[in-house]
Amino acid sequence: MSCGLRLDDESIRVAVGLRLGTDVCVPHAYGCGTQVDARGSHAFICKRAASRIARHQALNDVVARAFVSAGVPVTKEPVGLTRQDGKPPDGLTLIPW
Repeated sequence: MSCGLRLDDESIRVAVGLRLGTDVCVPHAYGCGTQVDARGSHAFICKRAASRIARHQALNDVVARAFVSAGVPVTKEPVGLTRQDGKPPDGLTLIPW
């Protein structure tokens, strides 16, 4: 009987391990040179981890859908806030950079 999960066994093992705070991997050196502990949480904060952007966008989608279902208008990426020089728009948003 399927419980509706589309994750493979390894993904479920890691997700449950992270939630419970147990060891999910063997300590190793990460691509950025940092030593990763057995809990494996370094990839969540490493700026060189490719999955950070995907997780960030997925979380933005979840929050936006929650606001929309509550009847609150949502704009995920407001127009006119980017600068030509690529620097963050200081003072224009409440998002910490």
